[in-house]
Amino acid sequence: MFERFSAAAREVVTGAQQEARALGHERIGTEHLVLAALRHPRQPGTTTLRGLGVTAEACRTAVAAVVTGRDAALDAEDARALRSLGVDLEAVRGRAEEAFGPGALDSPQTPAPAPSTRRRTPFGRRRGTGSGPATLPRHLPFTAGAKKALELSLRECLARKDRRIGVEHLVLGLLRCADRTSLALFERLGVDPAAAHARVLDELRHTA
Repeated sequence: MFERFSAAAREVVTGAQQEARALGHERIGTEHLVLAALRHPRQPGTTTLRGLGVTAEACRTAVAAVVTGRDAALDAEDARALRSLGVDLEAVRGRAEEAFGPGALDSPQTPAPAPSTRRRTPFGRRRGTGSGPATLPRHLPFTAGAKKALELSLRECLARKDRRIGVEHLVLGLLRCADRTSLALFERLGVDPAAAHARVLDELRHTA
């Protein structure tokens, strides 16, 4: 499916991996795709989000509030369910950090690799004195929600009879994705996904 993506849409997908790495997350979720889409403020779909007041800064703040740890997301429904059982998540986290230090409940950090003595070739690959393979960064897997959003972007493209999957289709797919992280993220951003989806389509019709 990736070959059907426009150049800008490909940059969003690869940028999502960069966003996940920068945040120290071990999987690429819908939140990282949204952050990567916001890197392209003039692309259709992203312009709609920005018109709704969604900025990269606001999105990062919302992601920090929604995502706890490295790859676990808790939305308001999760928190209510825990409280109904007499569990105050923030109190538990606070006590754990008092006893064991900040981030005590986060997933363990992956040890950083030892500095490489290999030097880079003009093409970015590392070359050393030995015959071993160059060390490449591990590809981060997509969450089920992110995979669903990409699938929905293809459906949006087909529904509009467009030839390529663009950033607008990715945004439409993200707005239709009903995973907990997406719903919690858009709620934090004050965005109604259904209304925003309709607005993107309306703006696309007016610019066609």
